Amino acid sequence: MQRTMTLYLVAVLSGVGVVCGDEPLIAPASVRKVYDDGRHNAFTALVRWKDAYWLSFRNADSHAYGEADLIVLCSPDGEKWTEAHRVNALPDDRDPQFLATEKRLFLYDPALQGPDLTTFATWTEDGATWSKPQPVYEPRYILWKPRIHGGRFLASAHRKGEGKDAAKMRQSHLITSTDGLKWDKISLVSGGNYESETTIFPGPGDKLTAFLRIKYSVPGFILEAPPPYQEWTRRPAGIHLSGHSVHAFRGTTYLFSRTMNDKGSDTGTMIYTYADGKATPYCKLPSGGDCSYAEAVEVGDEMLVSYYSSHEGRTSVYLARVPLKLK
Repeated sequence: MQRTMTLYLVAVLSGVGVVCGDEPLIAPASVRKVYDDGRHNAFTALVRWKDAYWLSFRNADSHAYGEADLIVLCSPDGEKWTEAHRVNALPDDRDPQFLATEKRLFLYDPALQGPDLTTFATWTEDGATWSKPQPVYEPRYILWKPRIHGGRFLASAHRKGEGKDAAKMRQSHLITSTDGLKWDKISLVSGGNYESETTIFPGPGDKLTAFLRIKYSVPGFILEAPPPYQEWTRRPAGIHLSGHSVHAFRGTTYLFSRTMNDKGSDTGTMIYTYADGKATPYCKLPSGGDCSYAEAVEVGDEMLVSYYSSHEGRTSVYLARVPLKLK
């Protein structure tokens, strides 16, 4: 396995890489800690729905498996936050994912009970009353970064595999839904090689781009498919991808990801701009150690970015305001 990871790294670093250019990085306009209760607070989700901001994250004993709930905070302005909901579908609730529709706000919760993993969906129509968690898709699959595209919901779902056969067990699927509850497989994006978090993003000509994390590896991969999204081409991303998200604000596509060096250490959180198949560093957020899983929403001439980090000691949730790129 070590030799395989080394070959991946050599291929990536000698292939498509991060384009730094001569432009200096943008500095965040502000960064502040919004949640710190002494526990492990991590894996953020952020969305705007019904004239309010909604922030969710895992509140746990530690990063590893254990007792954990999902906390949902709500804010009218992105500044003052109050707890709106807690999810406890199974003992270990993890990796919240929002999907905002006109009528409903969905929250997806991949939760563990011992070795068993189930993704649950819970939703609200008024922000006050939430449905009971309901299982979605297939057992052991984590639903990741759902979005609305072409009048339907799209997401990826990656299968969590552990043990000596983990590499073969892992797969990443492109899935779709019309109601946010019943999800069907469209295609296999990638499988059999430690596939993990996969962020789907629509591009020109209705093409889909998949940003793929390979578990236990520094380099990530980028895959692309035209309709009907059955055949995926693959190339090195040139950067580390994990806990990543992708959004387009005012005509610019931004990629948010954890960073690390070629030894798998020196972690951080970077916002890239993504164009013509290249990721260019745009803004580095103050973070380190156990960190990242950033999300973002557009707010005027800025983006509001949620992430978590342990660079100040305890693992806490942060919000940054970052200026948007000027055209």
